[in-house]
Amino acid sequence: MIVLICCAGLTFTGCEEKPNFQVPKAAFDADVPTPVDIRGLMRQGEFDSWHTATGSFGYAYTEDILRIGSGADPATVVGFKTFLEHPNIAPIEAAIDTTSGSAAHLLQNEEVLTRAFQRFHHWFPDAPLPRIMWMNSGFNYAVYPTDQHLGIGLEWFLGKDHPIVSTLPPEMFPQYMRNRMEPDRISASAFRGWLLVHFSNPWYRTDRCVDEMLFWGKVIYIMEQCMPDLSKADLWDWTAEAWTWAQVHERDIWLELQPQDALFNTDRTQFSKWFNEGPFTRCGAIPQDSPDRLGAYMGWRMVSDFMEKHPEVDLAALMEVTDINPVVKAYRPL
Repeated sequence: MIVLICCAGLTFTGCEEKPNFQVPKAAFDADVPTPVDIRGLMRQGEFDSWHTATGSFGYAYTEDILRIGSGADPATVVGFKTFLEHPNIAPIEAAIDTTSGSAAHLLQNEEVLTRAFQRFHHWFPDAPLPRIMWMNSGFNYAVYPTDQHLGIGLEWFLGKDHPIVSTLPPEMFPQYMRNRMEPDRISASAFRGWLLVHFSNPWYRTDRCVDEMLFWGKVIYIMEQCMPDLSKADLWDWTAEAWTWAQVHERDIWLELQPQDALFNTDRTQFSKWFNEGPFTRCGAIPQDSPDRLGAYMGWRMVSDFMEKHPEVDLAALMEVTDINPVVKAYRPL
């Protein structure tokens, strides 16, 4: 049976050309909101300046991220000094200043993220771009995306061997999580987190395992085009060894997903194991030396093969693809 998919007025048929997602130089003229140093504003402790610079994010920061008081209460802003000087917070602030929050690191990540958002804007011109908010979240949120802002918790990227990271309780911060707390992971982690939240409404569907695979595959494929200089391993927050493992064992992974009750599983308590962060993917016969989120990896592989076969589909149209059938049909295991 020949499967055709019609979406947003498009009919997908075979094509020999390869997709080309290079952007014109003019794309990098697009305005991206200037990042805000939350920590610097906190040290000033001035209510009007704080709210002018942080807007709605200021309320989220004090009320949801730190939970230290109402964003509308001037006393909360005045109390920032006490918070920053607290014996548990002051060492974290000092560590940020010399690692992930150093001027050089912030500038480098701002440049990378700005270019990623400019590429994104080229393909999704109607989507609002967020303002980066550099923050200390008290180890509550590594990435906190909203409609208008992208909060990035710099304390999550001190370096896996930093003395402060070694003091984190292992039951809350297991080793696999600590291994990802490297300063050079900031841009990829932040952009991936923003894309996942940005596209979640209305495209995040979890009725079946394949639905979540398709969502992850589309998001990571778009991330890959927006950050073309990123290594494939960094797309997943993996090591180079983990990326190699996934490639070498792709056919074995596919065999685990082949049964109808696996690929089209509707029990989220079961199929979510394919997408959870962790030391490895805890599914079927997948061994413990595997990387985590192999279901997301397989979704990306399927989408990549689909886009290879359908270069007439741009990134905006890809996001609107909701039928898994032509995507699975296009997939060929490595």
